[in-house]
Parts: sequence; C-alpha cells; structure tokens
Amino acid sequence: MSETERPSVYVHLLPGLIPAGTLRGGVAVVIDALRATTVMVRALSSGCVAIMPCAEIDEATALAASLPARSSLLAGERQGLPIPEFDLGNSPDDFTPEVCRGKTLVMTTTNGTRAILATLEADEVGIAALSNARAATEWAATWGRDVHVVCAGTDGRISWEDAVVAGAVADRLHRHRHYDFGNDEGMIAVSAFGDSALAVKMGVGGCDWPAVLAQGRGGRRVRQIGLVKDIDAAGRRDVSVIVPVLARGPIRLVAATFKKAP
Repeated sequence: MSETERPSVYVHLLPGLIPAGTLRGGVAVVIDALRATTVMVRALSSGCVAIMPCAEIDEATALAASLPARSSLLAGERQGLPIPEFDLGNSPDDFTPEVCRGKTLVMTTTNGTRAILATLEADEVGIAALSNARAATEWAATWGRDVHVVCAGTDGRISWEDAVVAGAVADRLHRHRHYDFGNDEGMIAVSAFGDSALAVKMGVGGCDWPAVLAQGRGGRRVRQIGLVKDIDAAGRRDVSVIVPVLARGPIRLVAATFKKAP
C-alpha cells in the first residue's frame, strides 16, 4: 500500500465467503456476538492468561489434559448448550475473576472458535464483540492496513447480530479513521448498525442493545434454550478496553488493552 492510498475495511458475513488468499497481509477482526467472542473478552478481562481456541470437542479435551494440573478451564457449547463434563458453557457472566484468574481457557464452540481458526492467514487477528467494539476498532486501526471483519454466523448461515457488530466496527473505521469500503457487505453491515443505533437512541418500542441482538435467528435460539441473561450480557456496548489478539506457537488469544477513543 502506498503512502497516499487509504486502507479499506471489508466485511465477510461468513468465513466460508472469504476468497482464498484475501486475508494475507491484512488484519482480521472476528465476531461471534452471541456468544463466543463476548465470552473471550470477558474471560481475559477476568484474568485468564490465554484462550486456546479449538474446532472439536476431542481436540479441546486433549489439549486441556496436556496442560499442568489445575491450570486450565474447559469451556464451550454445541448448538448453544454446555458440553457435558466441561467446566463452563458459553455464558459470559459465568467467567468471573474468581473462576478465571491465572487460568488458561481451552474453548470450542459451534461457530466462533472455528471462525477464528479460519482467519489464520491474516497477519494480525483480533476479537470483537459489542462489549469491546470501539477498543477492537482502535486496535485494528493501529496497523494501517486493510481490515477484514469476519462474522462467525450461525450453522453456516449469516447472522443478524454478527452483522450489526461488524457494522459498528466498519462504521467507526470509515467515519473516524477514513477507511474506504472494500466491499458492499461493509456498507450493508454499517446500514444495519446505523438503523439499530438510531432505534436504541430513540427508544423505539423500548429498544436497547440486547433487544437488537435478540432479533435474529441466533438470538431466538438463545432465548429458546433459556439463556436470555446471556443476551443481556452480550448487549453491554463498549464496556471493555480489552481486545483478545492472536499469538502463535501455540495458537492462543492474549489480552491487549486499547483506550476507547472519542
């Protein structure tokens, strides 16, 4: 990229929609708002030293067993429900300092951890949720490169809540950091976020951010399995300055701190 060329922000509404090689040389920001990336922000904020994302249950179980005794926590879900014999499920408020402090979190989820593992060809990878969207945007902008916002989706289908949070990131990069839109999906996501933000600001029908996230199929599923409190937790906007960022050798997420710029 030349000194005069502005970087671009791209939104990818599913990992499977990213053309091969697209992420090379760029920065990826992965979102699974309900609930994996919200959990990751919370776990590192609560004192976990690292998060090790796994695609499969057996892989996570074996990895946790290979770590020193009492140094790890196993967490995750399948189809929204906690995995039997794991320490924790995928509910953000369960990741308290008392539970997390000093532990390595080994985590596998239906969509979120797999989305992270699908972005490894990017030079830098960070994690965003509504809870840290502003901080994650500031982290991404520090690199001065193209940013690819990757939505995890739900069971291979585009999810509303991820698109809204992706729009929050893309909107800030575009308006405050002067990034160009690299694809139409970025503009679509920004429109979804803007309409949602206006509804929240005006209190249309009592609308708030948890209500916004609950509108899609993913939100309806979380409600159906009786975990409305998780939507409330995921709907706390910009309450954290922690950005989980990818480290390699081994693959893990560690905490970076970015102030919430005006």
